Amino acid sequence: MKEQILETKKLLLFEEIHGDKKIVYRQHKEDERKEFVKIYEKRDKEYTFDFEGTTIKKIKLEGFREIPSIISDFGYGFQDNTLNNFFRYQFDDKRINTLVINENSESKRKDKTLVLNLKELEGLISNTNQEQRACNDTKRILIKNFLIEVFPQLAFDHKETNNNKQLILRNLNQKLVDQLTADDIEKIGSFYVDAAKKFKRADIVKRMSFGLQKNAQILTLQEIIKRYETLLKDNPSESAWQAFFDEYITLFDTRYAHKIDYKNIATGITKYPDLVLVDIYGYIDFYELKKSGMPLMKYDSSHKTWYWSKDVSMVISQASDYLQKSKENAVNYTKAIKEETETESEEGLDVNIINPRVIVVAGTTKQLNTQKKLNHFKNLRESLKDIEFILYDELLERLKNLLDSIKIK
Repeated sequence: MKEQILETKKLLLFEEIHGDKKIVYRQHKEDERKEFVKIYEKRDKEYTFDFEGTTIKKIKLEGFREIPSIISDFGYGFQDNTLNNFFRYQFDDKRINTLVINENSESKRKDKTLVLNLKELEGLISNTNQEQRACNDTKRILIKNFLIEVFPQLAFDHKETNNNKQLILRNLNQKLVDQLTADDIEKIGSFYVDAAKKFKRADIVKRMSFGLQKNAQILTLQEIIKRYETLLKDNPSESAWQAFFDEYITLFDTRYAHKIDYKNIATGITKYPDLVLVDIYGYIDFYELKKSGMPLMKYDSSHKTWYWSKDVSMVISQASDYLQKSKENAVNYTKAIKEETETESEEGLDVNIINPRVIVVAGTTKQLNTQKKLNHFKNLRESLKDIEFILYDELLERLKNLLDSIKIK
């Protein structure tokens, strides 16, 4: 026989006793059919709630004298809406049909049941609520900051967003790392260094700063290598390689301290190399970038030997012309660079045009598929004066070796 035990504004609660088992029901006052809906069954310290989830059909409480606050007394599942909606509608693992909440047991899977520790579950709810509050706070701050920017006469103070430490720390994970660019890492690095200054011990600051620098180098090189491999696979136009080297050359080749915009410098020279770089000692190198799929050599069947292809011969001739013109115009060139690179606060660059080099990047080792071919290429390459010929995949190997050397430091 059902006996009424509680009345709320909208509900009536009843209980029914069967030996050592108690069953509690709810009844909606507006329900004309006066239907009884079972909330839970209770035996000793165990409660069993019905749950209308996609796969979760029961929630059991083990070892409780009273229903913990995270569960609705009226049979609607979890008090927290986010958790409730997840297990009701988004948990779709058909191998699980029951949740067990226990105050003492560790969280684990047991057959078709997930056992959840109460304290861990409460911690989860606290974190999700904190995340939601932080999200709402951020939205309000963004709105205020927008209004201040558009309407400065409004009486709002500009605020920075996301100053919740736990929220920030929770998001420092691999998923975030995968989304970061080199610029993002540099910004985080600046924050890291500022944070390190909080400590008075110089050894801690030095160690933290060194660790940051190393990790930033690793992440930046990994990004560069990934893009390089994609370009090498696609064999794009020369302009694509020029854009890549223009952006990254000073990052992966630490010999170079500056990149010169050659075409902005009036020297009387009409032909321009793809890149002009200044090393840490002030000496200039010219880069000429061709396609990675460009043919390297041709075979002379009458002499049974290999010689430079027409395309490579033209590049070498062009490189020789750069060297000759730069030497002939050395005085004007160095003066023009100094004037062009001068700023309001700093003097321009002093460069040296003494035995400049041209680095030609073209082709890959795939074309050197026999030992004889490789030997002839080596001889041809070493015969060049002041011109260094590098294959694209050789340069990729240099990048990978640089990455490995940084990792083991």
